[in-house]
Amino acid sequence: MSWRWAITGAVAAVGAVLGAVRVKRVLGDPFGRAEKELDKRDRALREEHPDTVALRHRAHYLSEIGDLAGSLEISEQLLAERVRALGEDHPQVLTTRHNLANLRGRAGDAAGAAGAFERLALDMERVHGADYIYTVLSRRAAVRWREEAEGGGQGTA
Repeated sequence: MSWRWAITGAVAAVGAVLGAVRVKRVLGDPFGRAEKELDKRDRALREEHPDTVALRHRAHYLSEIGDLAGSLEISEQLLAERVRALGEDHPQVLTTRHNLANLRGRAGDAAGAAGAFERLALDMERVHGADYIYTVLSRRAAVRWREEAEGGGQGTA
């Protein structure tokens, strides 16, 4: 091997190392961050009590048979359990809040549903951004339930 090839190879190796350092500086450590996020989610899901699944099914069943008050009560318990185990910003917690707000409106509390959706939309925007589909849907639901509360709505969701 000639000395030119050795120098060219060394320069290329140094360039690759510097490029990797530059990418790591710009992007951080995406694989490390992903591993930490997965570990955090696994811990959170292990901490969620298995009975929360039973609560969710019971709330859905009560809603389906028309016991909206009972479903609302069970859904509030489910939300409290999920917040305790997963934290306020977890996607399952946000979904539970969405379902609870809608259930509140279906149970006859349109103003309560509107307020819950307004708070949820703010949290969705903070967590996911203004253009996230569920942020937009939460805003629309808030408007819809607010109109219902003011007497301008038609029926329920």
